[in-house]
Amino acid sequence: MSVTLTNALGRLLTFLLHHESYCVARGECACSMQPGRGGRRLPSSLTLATGLSLERLPEAVLSVPGVAAAIRRGDVLLKRQAPPAPLSSPSLSAPEASTRMSRKKRGAP
Repeated sequence: MSVTLTNALGRLLTFLLHHESYCVARGECACSMQPGRGGRRLPSSLTLATGLSLERLPEAVLSVPGVAAAIRRGDVLLKRQAPPAPLSSPSLSAPEASTRMSRKKRGAP
């Protein structure tokens, strides 16, 4: 499932997607690695401009404490999107349509 986040606040919003919350909920790491011997993880971020909506975000963004707090305050509007329905072949849907059609009774106008 994916989500859409909309900035309802009158200013730019930026959220750090910390490894401990976002990457763990996502199931894979979205951090970038700092070059060199240190090799530190740098968390990715999510930026919402005023009035902007970002669609098809992974539901893991809801596990980030800053995003969850902004949604509770009403600074960010949340809309969940159901996964797309699987496509069916036309040959399978045609018989289903004919069985669902109501038949006209004899003598009915």
